[in-house]
Amino acid sequence: MKVCGIIAEYNPFHSGHAYHISAARRESGCDYIVAVMSGDFVQRGAPALIDKYIRAQQALLGGADLVLMLPVCTSTASAEGFARAGIAALMTTGIVDSVSFGCEDTSVCSGHYQNLAQKLAWESDSFQAALLEKLSSGKSYASARSDVIQSFEAGSIDTSLLRKPNNLLAFEYLRAMERSGYHMDIYPVKRVGSYHNETLPKAASEDFPVFASASACRRTLLSKSREKLWQLASAGQIPPVVCRLLADYANQYDYLEEDDFSRMMHYALLLYQTKGYRQFYDCGGDLSARIAGKLPDYESFTQFCDVLKNKSVTRTRIARVLTHILLGLPAQMPAPLLKNYRLPYLRVLGLKKSAAPLLHELKMRSAAPLITRPARAKRKLTPDALDYFAQDLFAADIYRSALFHKCGRCYASDYRRTIKTI
Repeated sequence: MKVCGIIAEYNPFHSGHAYHISAARRESGCDYIVAVMSGDFVQRGAPALIDKYIRAQQALLGGADLVLMLPVCTSTASAEGFARAGIAALMTTGIVDSVSFGCEDTSVCSGHYQNLAQKLAWESDSFQAALLEKLSSGKSYASARSDVIQSFEAGSIDTSLLRKPNNLLAFEYLRAMERSGYHMDIYPVKRVGSYHNETLPKAASEDFPVFASASACRRTLLSKSREKLWQLASAGQIPPVVCRLLADYANQYDYLEEDDFSRMMHYALLLYQTKGYRQFYDCGGDLSARIAGKLPDYESFTQFCDVLKNKSVTRTRIARVLTHILLGLPAQMPAPLLKNYRLPYLRVLGLKKSAAPLLHELKMRSAAPLITRPARAKRKLTPDALDYFAQDLFAADIYRSALFHKCGRCYASDYRRTIKTI
């Protein structure tokens, strides 16, 4: 049995994702595709547009065979943390032998960059100090990292490619594999289309695909126009079967965005104002003081992100830190999440019925308990693992609460939910 892994967010699932899954299956020659996906909150420090179980169902319809969920403390982490957890999840399965990821330039997976990833698998204190200095000057994470690598490598390799976000994420996957000692066959897929563009491309065809970015798809969906939704399908930007799911979801519930959490966010900031915010993941003393000082100016989640951003800290990092405060994710947990580069549990969100042999093999070889029914997790998990699982459940409740206040409806709690099957 050959199994290829993909680490993704599918927020929402679109034709570019279907193209990637198809290419990964073709290039790797695998029997099954396992997707490791963010849950209710995503890496840019925002809520997912739609429910994680529906996104898992879309991924199955788009070509994946099994969908696993990243713990929320990693799905909202930096590129490095996100990549480490994604690779750890694939390692934990015990069945994934190859990995595929999309990037702007597939050359970042070449031997030169793999050698560089090996050299930088464990960064020195001087490297970290140089990176922090670059970040404090106002550079983005991708640009800062590229500059520091260039200076440490004395021009021996072209690191300008690492300024592109998906190239950087691909490099972080390579580095995570080096750190773990777990080497899989790598199948990079060149991203095709207008990624990171907020507007929809004009044309797409089977011979010349021009895929819209996830942000452009989100912007279109948030317009709440049924006509625009079906334009996405007719233009080949979202598979029609996925469009039907999106339409059904919008009719029954609603799409969520950052400002749907503004009231809860304000309450959380007021609640912890006296003790400060350094107790939360990735929030240093300077940013904690800045949040407290600017709190009287708070109006909404997105407005406050704009108020807080400056030359020293990017808006994306601010959004992630605010999300960590909202979800109560602490700076220090009693026990590390990754032990021997394995996750303490694997949560299954979706499965194709035709992939039953895959699930059987996963149950036999997984290095961690499988969670298919959250209500039964307590029987399977250690106390340390339960602490992390509780974060996932709390994030789900926060998400459900925002959904209820927006549309007056919400689905059952995670304790009552089961995996999606098609």
